[in-house]
Amino acid sequence: MPRKKVCIDASVGLKLVVEENDSAEARSLWRKWAGDGCQPIAPPLFVFEVVSGLWRMVVRGDLKEVSATIARDRLLAMPIELPAPPGMLRRGWDLAKRYDRPQAYDCFYLAVAEIFDTELWTADRRFVNALGREHERVRLLGAGS
Repeated sequence: MPRKKVCIDASVGLKLVVEENDSAEARSLWRKWAGDGCQPIAPPLFVFEVVSGLWRMVVRGDLKEVSATIARDRLLAMPIELPAPPGMLRRGWDLAKRYDRPQAYDCFYLAVAEIFDTELWTADRRFVNALGREHERVRLLGAGS
């Protein structure tokens, strides 16, 4: 029997590896998913976005490089499946166009969630607001979920 999947975006990934607002909630969800036998998934760009976020924190002086390196290694050890399913690029493009997103990154996460018929967890309130109420599969971290 296939494992239930849950899609997470880079904003949640960052909260799992460094201390930020809502990190405790992200870690609590991670433990719940593990206990429920859920398989976390994200498009392949997830790793690059999280690592880029870590480096941005170093450059801004918000995080020491040694701490960012530890967080990066923690990320790379996490059991997150990074599928690139057929149709993901076209669906992400279509979603970016539909919601007038200037960058399509977020829409690839939504495309993966749609293709695998699962929830998408994000901490990106702007993205959630841009979608409106149309996407019931999108869950906002820190929204009292």
